[in-house]
Amino acid sequence: MTDLHLGEGPSYRIGRVRARRIVEWNGRLFTRAQAYGQLDQADWEAQKAWLDPRFWNAETDGVTLTIQSFLLETPDQVILVDTGIGNGKDRPTAPPFSGLGTPFLDRLRATGFAPEDVDIVVLTHLHSDHVGWNTTRDGDSWVPTFPNARYLVPRADYDFFNPAGSGAAHVDADMALVFADSIDPILGAGQAEFWDDTLNLAEGIDLRRVPGHTPGSGVLTVQSEDDSAQFVGDLLSTPMMVGHPDLCARYGEHYVDASPDLIRSARRDLLTRAAQRGTRLVPAHFNTDAGHFVAHGPNGFAFVDANS
Repeated sequence: MTDLHLGEGPSYRIGRVRARRIVEWNGRLFTRAQAYGQLDQADWEAQKAWLDPRFWNAETDGVTLTIQSFLLETPDQVILVDTGIGNGKDRPTAPPFSGLGTPFLDRLRATGFAPEDVDIVVLTHLHSDHVGWNTTRDGDSWVPTFPNARYLVPRADYDFFNPAGSGAAHVDADMALVFADSIDPILGAGQAEFWDDTLNLAEGIDLRRVPGHTPGSGVLTVQSEDDSAQFVGDLLSTPMMVGHPDLCARYGEHYVDASPDLIRSARRDLLTRAAQRGTRLVPAHFNTDAGHFVAHGPNGFAFVDANS
């Protein structure tokens, strides 16, 4: 893990909504071949300069990803988007995520909010690096970290990954552990709320299912005054996907995306609309403080850091 730009980022405004990121982990998860192996050498050479060092490490040839949550302060409520890896979670098939001990909750409190202040937890999907801080250890038990929050759980992901209801190959050992330590406890506490295709959280704040990365993957749209932003989870999992929307990263022998063809179409639609409307995009794993804008370039879409 590196210490590149770790800590809570500066806040920014989406109309009347104040947003900031809370970083848990930053480090190498993919090799370049896994993430960008579909690119020919000329495409790679044309792009690599802006990736180094924030998104790609030239010395290790590894792709750097950030695990983070996003805190949204509206006039009426506090919303947390995704909950990262969590401390002390056993993840044998994802060694970088196993047995972590990070000051994530201290970074949350540094924003001025405690876990008790969170009203809604949005889970864009149920992979282990998006649900881990759902719970914390209390003796021999896992209990909800955010005791006053509604946890919004995509039903399609719950049905797809639930080890109690499926013997499919996509339900691996880690997913059984994820359910045991991060999903089942919030259900048992009565704090989980399933959502299906769309869900309105408040005026101008909506969840919409965009399947592809997982069956229940969601995008949270915030529209306030004349500003808009979309928290897109892993619909864009690496920055090169902005300029090359057909890329789909691999982890080991498998695609990271459950449905590569489906997500390629959804990604192109997302980028087209964002470029047309000037919508800020906030992907789950990009290491920038305030998300990104998208512009039409000569060869497709271009990435614009919102802080630049």
